[in-house]
Amino acid sequence: MRFACPNRMPAVPSFFLAFSAVFMFALYYYSNAAAKWQNLSIVFTYQPYNLMEETFGENWAKEPADKYLAPSYCTIEYANTNQLQQDHPCVIRLIRESYLRQPAPKNVPYNMNHSETIDPSDGQSKEILRLLHNQTNGFFIECGGFDGEFLSNTLYMERSLDWSGLLIEADKKVFTQLISRNRKAFTSPACLSTKPFPMEVVYNGTAKTLGAIIEEKDVKQPQSQHKDTENIYKMQCFPLYSILLAIGRTDVDYFGLDVEGAEYKILKTIPWHKVNMKTVTAEWNHVTEGEPGLTRLMESNKFTKTGLISNYYTREVVYIQNSFNIYREK
Repeated sequence: MRFACPNRMPAVPSFFLAFSAVFMFALYYYSNAAAKWQNLSIVFTYQPYNLMEETFGENWAKEPADKYLAPSYCTIEYANTNQLQQDHPCVIRLIRESYLRQPAPKNVPYNMNHSETIDPSDGQSKEILRLLHNQTNGFFIECGGFDGEFLSNTLYMERSLDWSGLLIEADKKVFTQLISRNRKAFTSPACLSTKPFPMEVVYNGTAKTLGAIIEEKDVKQPQSQHKDTENIYKMQCFPLYSILLAIGRTDVDYFGLDVEGAEYKILKTIPWHKVNMKTVTAEWNHVTEGEPGLTRLMESNKFTKTGLISNYYTREVVYIQNSFNIYREK
């Protein structure tokens, strides 16, 4: 005789079990896939700038600078080898001590070859001052600054509108001429780094106004073994943000960038959330990414392209910060 078991569940059809197994597997698979894609999106959208806060947290500056590196260890070799952060106290100290000259006093006369030329730029100053409504007492960055006179984008702003600024020039011979001009701006005998840390590169100054960093792939021997010549030599580079911190200025009215091909990489190192730049001009015709690539990069950092400057010496694109542009048009 067969007795019924009151606690036994009715038999479950086999097809239902199979369907449940497939459903649970699909749910598990797609849930994990979604999580993986979410993680990937974080990787693709997050661009670390090699800042102290990314390593030590937002309150890192409340600690003494010596906590992060004893002064006796702060050398340019150490900073390069260890790829120190853009805002590392050691990097700022090195720039201030060895890679930054103070502006000439205002009572010291300029020393120009052609003082009768009011505006030697190739259209940049006119376009920028149009966007800035002929602003006075502004602050500029010009890289490369060349000799401080020939094709200078900023000399008119400085002499006629009382601007100050920063001139960066990597060519050793030309930098000597630059400092002889008595410009009323900071000057730096360095190059702008294409990475978010200090680095040594090989620089080719043979072509004067076309001087440029030699890409690593084009250097025939390790940079550490390179022997300097009169026109090709090792040069120290710093991120632009590092130099701005060294002079104590992150508000910039105009940034002119003309370095024969490294513009895109330099702009990519800038932590735009840490600086306030109103306008930018950048040479595009030697950049691998071209003008469209430059514009996409600047648009992603909340700038708008306002036009192109195309003259005999110049192929540059002009940008204005979105928030400033809205304010300017009110």
